[in-house]
Amino acid sequence: MVAPAAPITGPESRSATVQRIPAAARAAMILQALPGLGPLRFRRLVDHFGSPGSALEANTSEFADLAGKRAAAARRGAVLAARADEMIARCRDAVIGLLVYGTPGYPSSLKALRGPPSVLFFVGRSELLHGPCVAVVGSRRATAYGRRIARRLGAHLAGTSRCVVSGMAMGIDAEAHRGALPGPTAAVLGSGVDVVSPPRNASLYRRILESGVVVSEYAPGVKAEPHHFPARNRIIAALATDVIIVEASNRSGALITADIALDLGREVHAVPGPIDRPTSAGTNRLIVDGAGVIVDTGPGDAFPGATALPAEPDLRTLLLAVPPAPVTLEELARVTKIPVEDVATSVTVLEIRGYLTPTRDGRVMRTPGRRGTDASQAGSGR
Repeated sequence: MVAPAAPITGPESRSATVQRIPAAARAAMILQALPGLGPLRFRRLVDHFGSPGSALEANTSEFADLAGKRAAAARRGAVLAARADEMIARCRDAVIGLLVYGTPGYPSSLKALRGPPSVLFFVGRSELLHGPCVAVVGSRRATAYGRRIARRLGAHLAGTSRCVVSGMAMGIDAEAHRGALPGPTAAVLGSGVDVVSPPRNASLYRRILESGVVVSEYAPGVKAEPHHFPARNRIIAALATDVIIVEASNRSGALITADIALDLGREVHAVPGPIDRPTSAGTNRLIVDGAGVIVDTGPGDAFPGATALPAEPDLRTLLLAVPPAPVTLEELARVTKIPVEDVATSVTVLEIRGYLTPTRDGRVMRTPGRRGTDASQAGSGR
């Protein structure tokens, strides 16, 4: 459901935001509106043809092979072009920027997703999405303990120059944002960036715009719907190097975020809670399953159990080359320029030591809950 968009007062000038609407935005909006063309097919098209514009102008038969005949037949329609122009004008009027998959400025961390957002709408400091990010999420029905811990974690993380990513929901999400402010924080919404969801967080929303960024894959004016939130959660998980679950019941949506994060090779941590409290059942189960345990909110390391990088230079180099998503030995060999036979030997050692975990399809990934695989530690020996 779409509501009228209203101009947003944010930290950027109108001209600055207009400059952040890339030339590829029009083509991207036409592509994503085509029948049967979701984020996965959008990615395939852009990866194959090089850009949204090139995909839109591609040979019909080649385009149809990737996107389907219905999409190929509809892409020249005047109605879709007019709607794309209308949406771009609406974004300019409301001071909303766009990040388009396959163009400069799009967060590289989102490429770990099989179907990353085709277009991200944003207001505020989009550069925060490229820096070190940590997600802090949890139950909407948070206890006083959970709210206190979320706020303290947010403050500690922002104070160490990490961008705190969350969903601006009531409870844990909102408290994590509040703790981070006036430091770096990113709110990923299940509505358009101009729709405050929930409305009770209007004051928090305005504060985030002052020093952080609000992002969404949903167009301006789109109201939050229940089915939007699982999709929103994948963005939260992908943007972060680490995901902290503060409180969660066994059916909490925060556990969806944790599952996605693990699939992406992100580090997952949980805050322990009373065993007789439903809001701690999910987090305690994550800890049993191997998640990192949060035992402090600062001023020390927010991630207890930090593990040193390997002392051997060759192992250290290989470990730091492992991306957030699972990777093949051949891909690691190409990136590091190390013979694949030597890569295989080093990977075996790293698996034995617990740094890497083999996947069922023969690739390797960072071991969930294991620290010491972050490139930011390379110079510190941590």
